Amino acid sequence: MLKKNMFCSWSGGKDSCLSLYQSLKTSQVSCLVSSMMESGEVFHSHGLSHSVLRAQADSLKIPLLIFNTSWEDYEQNYNRILKHLKTKHHLDGGLFDDIDIDEHRKWCRNLCENHNMFAYHPLWQRDKTSILSEFLELGFKAKIIAVDERKLHRDYLGKDLNDELIAEFNEKNIDLCGENGEYRTVVYDGPLFSSPLTLKHGEVSLKNGYWLLEVVLN
Repeated sequence: MLKKNMFCSWSGGKDSCLSLYQSLKTSQVSCLVSSMMESGEVFHSHGLSHSVLRAQADSLKIPLLIFNTSWEDYEQNYNRILKHLKTKHHLDGGLFDDIDIDEHRKWCRNLCENHNMFAYHPLWQRDKTSILSEFLELGFKAKIIAVDERKLHRDYLGKDLNDELIAEFNEKNIDLCGENGEYRTVVYDGPLFSSPLTLKHGEVSLKNGYWLLEVVLN
């Protein structure tokens, strides 16, 4: 049976990393796709720099395509990129890390259908405790790099995701996987990585209601 050939919508965080891990069991992932602000400096959702995303891709040994965009032109630019990738890599589908936000899953499906591809969501409606347990048991390592100031204190920034932290999130009654933006992570090591990333903590800033920790390659 031939493996499906896919691209992976890549955030650099735990959910996209576990989705990638699951998909590689049965499929080939030809490229990672990430979006940056028009300045090319910061990834939209996680605040990761170009260099950190590139270092992740290099360690994963999967090519990374980063495209610059504004929010207003996001869908148009994503379609443009997929048109190019479909031709270059003969893609069958796209890989996404959504768990329970149906509106975004539908958006991903429509995006892929525009290019005669399927959208695959390996974590869809899975129990969130089991998702996090699997992530940690597999040996992946991730740091907290963003928190919603309404839900979590800035002191969580820079901490490694672990069982103790997950228990604290459960006590605070927030979404354990941060599906509503409660927190964001950067993965720096695990079974897919040929070598771990060595990250150094930079400045902490408050932007649009989120405490953000800058992480740079050491």
